[in-house]
Amino acid sequence: MSAAAASYVLGSHAEERTRLQRQHAIWREAMLAAWDRAGFGPGQRLLDLGCGPGFASLELAERVGPDGEVLAIDNASAYLEHLEQQRGLGQVPQLRTLQHDLALAAAELHSGSWDGAWCRWVAMFLPRLEPWLDLVTEARRPGGRLVLHEYVQWNTFGLYPGGRQLAVFVERCIQHWRDHGGDPDVAQRLPALLEARGFRLLHSRSLMACSPSDHPKARWLQDFLASYPAQLAAAGRWTAEEQAALEAELRLAQERTSLWVTPALVELVWERQ
Repeated sequence: MSAAAASYVLGSHAEERTRLQRQHAIWREAMLAAWDRAGFGPGQRLLDLGCGPGFASLELAERVGPDGEVLAIDNASAYLEHLEQQRGLGQVPQLRTLQHDLALAAAELHSGSWDGAWCRWVAMFLPRLEPWLDLVTEARRPGGRLVLHEYVQWNTFGLYPGGRQLAVFVERCIQHWRDHGGDPDVAQRLPALLEARGFRLLHSRSLMACSPSDHPKARWLQDFLASYPAQLAAAGRWTAEEQAALEAELRLAQERTSLWVTPALVELVWERQ
């Protein structure tokens, strides 16, 4: 495993890429609506910060068209290789990739020349926000837009009735990410940090959902529960006995009417003044 892959707390293996593709499809409508609110469109130069396998990057490239430019930035070489393959297959010359750790010093991006940036569920994993904040501040021209989808309170992830073992799992995830320097409640801090850097909040809304077991948002949560316990177990934070108890709880949830509540997440659209 490469250094970049090893540092990617959710993993950058093929199974995680497939999960991210399903996740992208579920949240695609909310993403496109956010881009509309920000005015992302043809001919613009846009950043995809923490692009992962690049599902959003390809859609941004389609949106800006051949006269625009999209730079997709991520630290996982496996994801960028996948995106480069897709870029070649789709003949998308307006899309470029850059391998860069957003928790390190800002990359040289022709400061002040970018029209906007998109960032989804990335800030929560950064052990240092300052380099990422420097990048989103310095790269964007005055009037440029920053669109964020981020978690504001991750421990609202729940299952009702029951869900006691899921609550244990949620707390283990939170502790695991905090031990890696992340903050699953990062959106609580972002307004003050961005305002101090000259950004003005144009729009905000909650994306939190409460759904029955067969709803796409519930299946998104179930998908995470099918993949991430193995990551926790590999880190020594989740036992076979705990996993068996969680699986029994999830089977019961499928047999009766249950409500799945997502982690509390928000959409924020900012403008650089």
